[in-house]
Amino acid sequence: MKRTISIKELNDLESKKILKGEKFSKLKPVSCTQCGKEKGFRRKLFQIKGVPKSKQSDDDMQNIIRYHLKRDYSIDFAFFKTYRNKYIVDTALCSGCESTAITYDIDFDFDILSELSKFTGKSESLLLKDLEGISNKLKNT
Repeated sequence: MKRTISIKELNDLESKKILKGEKFSKLKPVSCTQCGKEKGFRRKLFQIKGVPKSKQSDDDMQNIIRYHLKRDYSIDFAFFKTYRNKYIVDTALCSGCESTAITYDIDFDFDILSELSKFTGKSESLLLKDLEGISNKLKNT
């Protein structure tokens, strides 16, 4: 028996509730790839049902969902997240040119540094030094 996958756009109230979540909102829209605008993005969230947890990070599965988002909602960029055991797609719309080709970035703070420290087993100060080194290398390329 095949499992049916459904995509449901969340209403404004549902979206606002999820976007208030501190961890969920750390990855956020920062610029439009079409017009360069850096503010004024309208977020659109979708709940995906019918995807087994083991397949939620699968590239093929995410590409199938991206295809349907593009076809049915004209969404160019989509970010896959979980929120309270819900499989959510996060998208944004530029208020300048109405493009959905929006670049996202992580809102880096010391909570993330602490989590990375636990994950890597490195001290926060060593990890911060490593990250600064990587950042400097990227700036010089």
